[in-house]
Amino acid sequence: MRPCQQHQGVHGAVKGAKPRLSARVQQGFSLLELALAMVILSLLMGSLMGPLRAQRSLSANKDTDWRLQQAQQALYGHAVIYHYLPCPDDDLPPDGWENVLSNQSCRSDECVLPWQQLGLPATDAWGRYLRYRADSTFTHHGAWFSIANAELDSNLQVTGDAGAVTSVASRPVAIVLSHGENGLGGIQSGALAQALAPPQQVDEIENADGDLQFVDKSQSQVNGLVFDDRMIMLSPKTLIYHMVQAQRLP
Repeated sequence: MRPCQQHQGVHGAVKGAKPRLSARVQQGFSLLELALAMVILSLLMGSLMGPLRAQRSLSANKDTDWRLQQAQQALYGHAVIYHYLPCPDDDLPPDGWENVLSNQSCRSDECVLPWQQLGLPATDAWGRYLRYRADSTFTHHGAWFSIANAELDSNLQVTGDAGAVTSVASRPVAIVLSHGENGLGGIQSGALAQALAPPQQVDEIENADGDLQFVDKSQSQVNGLVFDDRMIMLSPKTLIYHMVQAQRLP
């Protein structure tokens, strides 16, 4: 055998050999390493989920505020056209249309906003029907309100962070309310129109008890109880202004 042949054979064997993996690489990740990786991944996900939830909540609140503003404007427009505010929808499940008695008064003073009648979305951003309350002076379909009714005629009262929101002479003629992100006291939309759990926070209780008192405060949390209702009001003076501008009142 010639030396060059022997050299070529050794060289060929070295060149064609496959590299041997270390025992550590062959074994892969250990359970401890996988556990540490999962912990780190969980921490990263947690740090991202907090801001994401806050962003989604902020977006939903803005969307709901926009829907409340649309409802306010639609109610003013309804009054200009028909000379009265619509009655609430108290059907179960709600169908989006007002319910009126034969004497032209409302079947209920407070229930769901008649969204179909007003051409509005049915719910707030969380899929709950908007609550609607209007003073009976301004909803009677036969005895229309007048300029004189702009002062002292509404019995609705709204309390804010610093007490009464409006003076007695300027009490709102109607309110539209979202029960907020927690939805307590509201009605979930859908075929069954499921009533959600009653609220426990005192101000949210006030907004769901069906009386003439309402609360419009900043969002708060005390002892684990959250107030996150959102509300918009219809001013009697603004309502009369729209009516006069449209020549529906002298």
